[in-house]
Amino acid sequence: MSDANLNVLITTFAGLGLPRTLSLPSHNTTRICDVVDTLYTRLPTLNHRLCLTTTTNRSLHADDNTPLSSLLSNDDDTLLSLRLSAPILGGKGGFGSQLRAAGGRMSSRKKRNQADERQNSSNRNLDGRRLRTIDAAKKLAEHLAKKPGMDAKEKEDRRKKWETVVEVANKREEEIKSGKLGAGGGRLDAEYVEGKEQAEDKTREAVMKAMREGMLQSERTGSESSVEDVEEESEGESSEDDDDDEDEWR
Repeated sequence: MSDANLNVLITTFAGLGLPRTLSLPSHNTTRICDVVDTLYTRLPTLNHRLCLTTTTNRSLHADDNTPLSSLLSNDDDTLLSLRLSAPILGGKGGFGSQLRAAGGRMSSRKKRNQADERQNSSNRNLDGRRLRTIDAAKKLAEHLAKKPGMDAKEKEDRRKKWETVVEVANKREEEIKSGKLGAGGGRLDAEYVEGKEQAEDKTREAVMKAMREGMLQSERTGSESSVEDVEEESEGESSEDDDDDEDEWR
Protein backbone atom coordinates (compact mmCIF):
# COMPACT_ATOMS: atom_id res chain seq x y z
CA MET A 1 0.00 0.00 0.00
CA SER A 2 1.39 3.41 -0.98
CA ASP A 3 1.96 6.09 1.60
CA ALA A 4 -0.88 8.63 1.16
CA ASN A 5 -1.86 11.68 3.14
CA LEU A 6 -4.72 11.23 5.58
CA ASN A 7 -6.53 13.85 7.63
CA VAL A 8 -7.69 12.57 11.01
CA LEU A 9 -10.73 14.55 12.28
CA ILE A 10 -11.34 14.08 16.01
CA THR A 11 -14.61 15.30 17.55
CA THR A 12 -14.02 16.55 21.10
CA PHE A 13 -16.25 17.96 23.85
CA ALA A 14 -16.28 21.16 25.90
CA GLY A 15 -13.86 21.66 28.78
CA LEU A 16 -10.70 20.34 27.11
CA GLY A 17 -9.45 23.63 25.69
CA LEU A 18 -9.60 22.18 22.17
CA PRO A 19 -11.77 23.02 19.18
CA ARG A 20 -14.89 20.95 18.69
CA THR A 21 -13.22 19.26 15.73
CA LEU A 22 -9.46 18.71 15.88
CA SER A 23 -7.62 18.01 12.62
CA LEU A 24 -4.38 15.95 12.70
CA PRO A 25 -2.55 15.62 9.36
CA SER A 26 -1.14 12.14 9.04
CA HIS A 27 -0.54 9.23 6.65
CA ASN A 28 -2.44 6.02 6.12
CA THR A 29 0.60 4.07 7.30
CA THR A 30 0.77 5.92 10.62
CA ARG A 31 0.16 3.69 13.60
CA ILE A 32 -2.86 4.18 15.83
CA CYS A 33 -0.67 4.47 18.94
CA ASP A 34 1.17 7.44 17.38
CA VAL A 35 -2.12 9.26 16.77
CA VAL A 36 -3.21 8.58 20.37
CA ASP A 37 0.10 9.89 21.72
CA THR A 38 -0.14 13.02 19.57
CA LEU A 39 -3.67 13.64 20.81
CA TYR A 40 -2.75 13.21 24.49
CA THR A 41 0.09 15.72 24.14
CA ARG A 42 -2.49 18.37 23.28
CA LEU A 43 -4.85 17.51 26.14
CA PRO A 44 -4.66 19.09 29.59
CA THR A 45 -3.94 16.99 32.66
CA LEU A 46 -7.10 15.08 33.57
CA ASN A 47 -7.99 12.84 36.50
CA HIS A 48 -10.28 10.55 34.53
CA ARG A 49 -9.90 8.33 31.52
CA LEU A 50 -10.82 9.33 27.97
CA CYS A 51 -11.92 7.06 25.15
CA LEU A 52 -11.01 7.45 21.49
CA THR A 53 -13.39 5.58 19.20
CA THR A 54 -14.32 5.43 15.56
CA THR A 55 -17.75 6.24 14.16
CA THR A 56 -18.49 2.51 14.32
CA ASN A 57 -17.74 2.57 18.09
CA ARG A 58 -14.41 0.73 17.82
CA SER A 59 -12.05 1.66 20.66
CA LEU A 60 -8.50 2.81 19.88
CA HIS A 61 -5.81 2.11 22.48
CA ALA A 62 -2.36 3.60 23.08
CA ASP A 63 -0.63 0.23 22.54
CA ASP A 64 -2.26 -0.50 19.18
CA ASN A 65 0.38 -0.71 16.40
CA THR A 66 -2.19 -1.16 13.61
CA PRO A 67 -1.93 1.43 10.80
CA LEU A 68 -4.70 3.92 10.23
CA SER A 69 -5.46 2.35 6.86
CA SER A 70 -7.12 -0.54 8.69
CA LEU A 71 -9.79 1.87 9.89
CA LEU A 72 -10.69 3.09 6.41
CA SER A 73 -13.65 1.65 4.60
CA ASN A 74 -12.00 2.46 1.25
CA ASP A 75 -8.32 2.68 0.36
CA ASP A 76 -8.91 5.94 -1.51
CA ASP A 77 -10.36 7.74 1.52
CA THR A 78 -8.44 10.78 2.70
CA LEU A 79 -10.52 11.51 5.82
CA LEU A 80 -10.83 9.50 9.02
CA SER A 81 -13.40 10.55 11.62
CA LEU A 82 -12.78 9.71 15.27
CA ARG A 83 -14.64 10.62 18.46
CA LEU A 84 -13.17 11.53 21.84
CA SER A 85 -15.45 11.01 24.84
CA ALA A 86 -15.37 10.52 28.59
CA PRO A 87 -16.93 7.26 29.80
CA ILE A 88 -19.48 7.46 32.60
CA LEU A 89 -19.06 4.85 35.29
CA GLY A 90 -22.03 2.81 36.40
CA GLY A 91 -24.48 3.34 33.58
CA LYS A 92 -28.10 2.30 33.73
CA GLY A 93 -27.49 -0.93 35.60
CA GLY A 94 -31.00 -2.26 34.99
CA PHE A 95 -32.61 0.33 37.26
CA GLY A 96 -35.87 0.32 35.30
CA SER A 97 -36.17 -3.45 35.50
CA GLN A 98 -35.47 -3.29 39.23
CA LEU A 99 -38.27 -0.76 39.67
CA ARG A 100 -40.67 -2.91 37.69
CA ALA A 101 -39.71 -5.97 39.72
CA ALA A 102 -40.19 -4.07 42.99
CA GLY A 103 -43.57 -2.78 41.80
CA GLY A 104 -44.62 -6.29 40.85
CA ARG A 105 -43.64 -7.60 44.27
CA MET A 106 -45.57 -4.81 45.99
CA SER A 107 -48.63 -5.45 43.82
CA SER A 108 -48.55 -9.20 44.44
CA ARG A 109 -48.10 -8.61 48.18
CA LYS A 110 -51.07 -6.24 48.20
CA LYS A 111 -53.24 -8.70 46.31
CA ARG A 112 -52.19 -11.49 48.64
CA ASN A 113 -53.07 -9.39 51.69
CA GLN A 114 -56.45 -8.50 50.19
CA ALA A 115 -57.13 -12.17 49.46
CA ASP A 116 -56.20 -13.09 53.02
CA GLU A 117 -58.49 -10.38 54.36
CA ARG A 118 -61.38 -11.62 52.21
CA GLN A 119 -60.81 -15.16 53.39
CA ASN A 120 -60.53 -14.18 57.04
CA SER A 121 -63.49 -11.77 56.91
CA SER A 122 -65.91 -14.69 56.74
CA ASN A 123 -64.55 -16.15 59.97
CA ARG A 124 -66.29 -15.62 63.29
CA ASN A 125 -64.96 -14.48 66.61
CA LEU A 126 -65.72 -16.04 69.99
CA ASP A 127 -69.03 -14.14 70.19
CA GLY A 128 -70.24 -15.64 66.91
CA ARG A 129 -70.00 -12.43 64.90
CA ARG A 130 -68.26 -12.33 61.54
CA LEU A 131 -65.04 -10.38 61.34
CA ARG A 132 -66.19 -8.32 58.35
CA THR A 133 -69.20 -7.11 60.37
CA ILE A 134 -66.90 -5.99 63.18
CA ASP A 135 -64.58 -4.24 60.72
CA ALA A 136 -67.52 -2.45 59.11
CA ALA A 137 -68.75 -1.34 62.54
CA LYS A 138 -65.29 0.00 63.41
CA LYS A 139 -65.07 1.97 60.16
CA LEU A 140 -68.57 3.37 60.71
CA ALA A 141 -67.68 4.39 64.27
CA GLU A 142 -64.54 6.16 63.06
CA HIS A 143 -66.53 7.98 60.39
CA LEU A 144 -69.21 9.07 62.87
CA ALA A 145 -66.50 10.24 65.27
CA LYS A 146 -65.02 12.46 62.55
CA LYS A 147 -68.35 13.68 61.15
CA PRO A 148 -69.24 16.25 63.90
CA GLY A 149 -65.89 17.92 63.44
CA MET A 150 -66.40 17.97 59.67
CA ASP A 151 -69.91 19.45 60.04
CA ALA A 152 -68.68 22.07 62.50
CA LYS A 153 -65.86 23.03 60.16
CA GLU A 154 -68.28 23.30 57.24
CA LYS A 155 -70.62 25.51 59.27
CA GLU A 156 -67.73 27.67 60.40
CA ASP A 157 -66.54 28.12 56.81
CA ARG A 158 -70.06 29.04 55.70
CA ARG A 159 -70.40 31.54 58.56
CA LYS A 160 -67.06 33.16 57.71
CA LYS A 161 -68.07 33.38 54.08
CA TRP A 162 -71.31 35.22 54.86
CA GLU A 163 -69.57 37.47 57.38
CA THR A 164 -67.10 38.42 54.67
CA VAL A 165 -69.94 39.19 52.27
CA VAL A 166 -71.70 41.37 54.84
CA GLU A 167 -68.47 43.14 55.75
CA VAL A 168 -67.68 43.91 52.11
CA ALA A 169 -71.23 45.20 51.54
CA ASN A 170 -71.06 47.45 54.61
CA LYS A 171 -67.67 48.76 53.61
CA ARG A 172 -68.92 49.48 50.12
CA GLU A 173 -71.93 51.33 51.49
CA GLU A 174 -69.75 53.44 53.79
CA GLU A 175 -67.43 54.32 50.91
CA ILE A 176 -70.40 55.35 48.79
CA LYS A 177 -71.79 57.53 51.56
CA SER A 178 -68.47 59.14 52.39
CA GLY A 179 -67.48 59.64 48.74
CA LYS A 180 -64.13 57.85 49.08
CA LEU A 181 -64.49 56.18 45.71
CA GLY A 182 -63.63 59.38 43.86
CA ALA A 183 -65.58 61.47 41.44
CA GLY A 184 -68.57 59.44 40.36
CA GLY A 185 -66.96 56.24 41.63
CA GLY A 186 -69.71 55.30 44.02
CA ARG A 187 -72.14 58.21 44.06
CA LEU A 188 -75.66 57.65 42.87
CA ASP A 189 -77.07 59.89 40.17
CA ALA A 190 -79.82 62.23 41.43
CA GLU A 191 -81.93 61.65 38.32
CA TYR A 192 -81.65 57.91 38.82
CA VAL A 193 -82.75 58.16 42.46
CA GLU A 194 -85.66 60.45 41.58
CA GLY A 195 -86.79 58.20 38.74
CA LYS A 196 -86.55 55.18 41.00
CA GLU A 197 -88.72 56.84 43.66
CA GLN A 198 -91.30 57.90 41.06
CA ALA A 199 -91.46 54.39 39.66
CA GLU A 200 -91.99 53.01 43.17
CA ASP A 201 -94.79 55.54 43.83
CA LYS A 202 -96.51 54.73 40.53
CA THR A 203 -96.28 51.03 41.21
CA ARG A 204 -97.71 51.50 44.70
CA GLU A 205 -100.60 53.62 43.35
CA ALA A 206 -101.36 51.08 40.63
CA VAL A 207 -101.48 48.29 43.18
CA MET A 208 -103.77 50.26 45.49
CA LYS A 209 -106.05 51.16 42.57
CA ALA A 210 -106.28 47.54 41.50
CA MET A 211 -107.09 46.51 45.06
CA ARG A 212 -109.85 49.14 45.33
CA GLU A 213 -111.35 48.13 42.00
CA GLY A 214 -111.33 44.52 43.10
CA MET A 215 -113.12 45.40 46.32
CA LEU A 216 -115.73 47.47 44.45
CA GLN A 217 -116.26 44.69 41.98
CA SER A 218 -116.82 42.22 44.78
CA GLU A 219 -119.29 44.61 46.51
CA ARG A 220 -121.12 45.20 43.24
CA THR A 221 -121.38 41.49 42.61
CA GLY A 222 -122.69 40.95 46.12
CA SER A 223 -125.34 43.68 45.76
CA GLU A 224 -126.53 42.32 42.42
CA SER A 225 -126.85 38.88 43.89
CA SER A 226 -128.89 40.31 46.82
CA VAL A 227 -131.23 42.14 44.40
CA GLU A 228 -131.78 38.95 42.47
CA ASP A 229 -132.60 37.14 45.71
CA VAL A 230 -135.16 39.84 46.64
CA GLU A 231 -136.78 39.62 43.20
CA GLU A 232 -136.99 35.84 43.47
CA GLU A 233 -138.57 36.11 46.91
CA SER A 234 -141.16 38.66 45.66
CA GLU A 235 -142.01 36.47 42.69
CA GLY A 236 -142.46 33.53 45.03
CA GLU A 237 -144.80 35.51 47.29
CA SER A 238 -146.90 36.73 44.33
CA SER A 239 -147.28 33.20 43.06
CA GLU A 240 -148.43 32.06 46.50
CA ASP A 241 -151.01 34.88 46.61
CA ASP A 242 -152.36 33.86 43.22
CA ASP A 243 -152.76 30.29 44.42
CA ASP A 244 -154.67 31.45 47.50
CA ASP A 245 -157.03 33.54 45.36
CA GLU A 246 -157.76 30.59 43.14
CA ASP A 247 -158.57 28.44 46.16
CA GLU A 248 -160.98 31.03 47.55
CA TRP A 249 -162.80 31.38 44.20
CA ARG A 250 -163.30 27.69 44.03
